[in-house]
Amino acid sequence: MLRTLRQVRHLTLANLADLRRRPGPAVALAVSTACATGVFLATMALASGIERALASTARPDRAVVISNVASAEATSLLQAHQVAAVRDMGFAVTSPENVLTLPKMMRKRDGALFRLGKRGVEQAAFELRPEVRIVAGRTFEPGKWEMIVGVRAAREFAGLAIGDTVRHPDAPHVDWRVVGHFAGSVIHESELWVDKAALAAYGWAGKGARVVWVGLDDAASLATMDRALRASPILASTRLVVEGEFFQAFGATITRPLRTFAAVVGVIMVLGAVSAAVYAAATMTAMRRVEIATLRALGIGVFPIGVAIVAESALVAGGGAFLGTAIVHASVDGAGSVDTLGRFDVQMAYDKAVTAEAAFIALACAVAVGMVGTIGAVVHATRLDIASTLRRMGP
Repeated sequence: MLRTLRQVRHLTLANLADLRRRPGPAVALAVSTACATGVFLATMALASGIERALASTARPDRAVVISNVASAEATSLLQAHQVAAVRDMGFAVTSPENVLTLPKMMRKRDGALFRLGKRGVEQAAFELRPEVRIVAGRTFEPGKWEMIVGVRAAREFAGLAIGDTVRHPDAPHVDWRVVGHFAGSVIHESELWVDKAALAAYGWAGKGARVVWVGLDDAASLATMDRALRASPILASTRLVVEGEFFQAFGATITRPLRTFAAVVGVIMVLGAVSAAVYAAATMTAMRRVEIATLRALGIGVFPIGVAIVAESALVAGGGAFLGTAIVHASVDGAGSVDTLGRFDVQMAYDKAVTAEAAFIALACAVAVGMVGTIGAVVHATRLDIASTLRRMGP
């Protein structure tokens, strides 16, 4: 057994060293696996980036009171007496908030138009989210048509610099003046925050709210507060959802299709890579017919020769996958992107993420492609007629 392993090692190293004499098939295999890996990882980076942004924002001691029939904040509506009932439940912090969409914001890099979320908040919103902080300018003054903008929205979209004014099409005579930029929460850094009372003065939800975000004394108190909410007849049409679960369900509207698309594209690219692997293995084996026949005539068994062919192809394919991963990681990981979340086409700016899990899956698939593609070549090597092959070496 030890002798066979040594033969496999020596044959594999010899095959790899000999690649410079037959670069075409090896390059074809490496490039195909690099492309397949790159496309898969670049698509997965979108879904992973969104999931990472959602996870970084969510906390176990925050939850939202939302209408039973609503799937997003913008589709929920709580009346004033329901908001008051939530306040009376004894949560550590209660933050009634209104969420609207503001269409036709132009992205700087290409002029494309997108919808951004406008959130009407009270001072409690900042107490609930201590990570949110003003990084430029100041916060809005209560009762005024002033706005603070998330740093990602300000970076991606035009017209959101401090001192700019923004109009909502439902209130064409009202100019919201940008007075500050805030950071600290990836999800909310794509939003525009205004004073809830200023929105109510123009008729948006009045004293009610779309949702009420609440702060819990600790994560363990969620079940207790949930039972209390269910027992209240005033709040029978609402439910309490912890922040992580809410964002996960909200983000699934885009991450699920992205992962499905990545899987479909990955399968298509893998089929192409398998074809390249079959071509590469068959070509390389055909170019070494005499060499393989000579090895077998010298007493080298079929097993070490076959394993060396498989190992050579797997290493070339794995090298291509590693190259594709490196290129995508350097060019995509951490790059900014804007995608649609929810049914109301609200945009979220986030950073793409190439995860170690996705890279491992891509690398494993590439190695498997290289191994599968050598099946025909190995079968050919085992059936090679040694005598007739060596006779062709003569004059």
